[in-house]
Amino acid sequence: MTGATIATPVDERRTLSTRWLVFFTAVVVIQGVHVLEHVVQLAQVHVLGVPDDDALGLLGYVFQFQGTEEWLHLVFNLAYLSGIYLLVAFVRRAVPAIVPQTAFVVFLISAVGLQTWHGIEHVVIIARVIASGGCPCPGVVDVALGTTDTVLHFFYNAITYTGLVIPFVYLMRSRSCP
Repeated sequence: MTGATIATPVDERRTLSTRWLVFFTAVVVIQGVHVLEHVVQLAQVHVLGVPDDDALGLLGYVFQFQGTEEWLHLVFNLAYLSGIYLLVAFVRRAVPAIVPQTAFVVFLISAVGLQTWHGIEHVVIIARVIASGGCPCPGVVDVALGTTDTVLHFFYNAITYTGLVIPFVYLMRSRSCP
């Protein structure tokens, strides 16, 4: 015997579970940065008096294309949406042993459902950017509600992020219990 160990199905499940938790953590951190960008945009408009169309957050000033940060937001939001879709099965497996059914439903509605709509909004915005060669580039709901995209998209991101963080907290708490 060479001292090699044989991986058991339990070990493989733990490794898979650990990989999913690392992925989940990455999604939470990356989306947290995106939410922070929206907080900065709100501060630029409502505290510093920057015109709404010129409030690009921090990364928006660096990653502009066609004079707008909308391409950056599209990439953030589609990557986030893809990550959430990948996490649905992982979170579902934790129901009800770790993640309560109600927390899973909140995740599905506020994170998956609203972020799906949010992604559609960004596709509409990008279609308008392409059509006009830049901004202003309103979405659907901001026009319907008569609000700015800065305010609306902050709320989209805050709500979807909350829906993501709720099952994440349950999963992380279960990992710290003996």
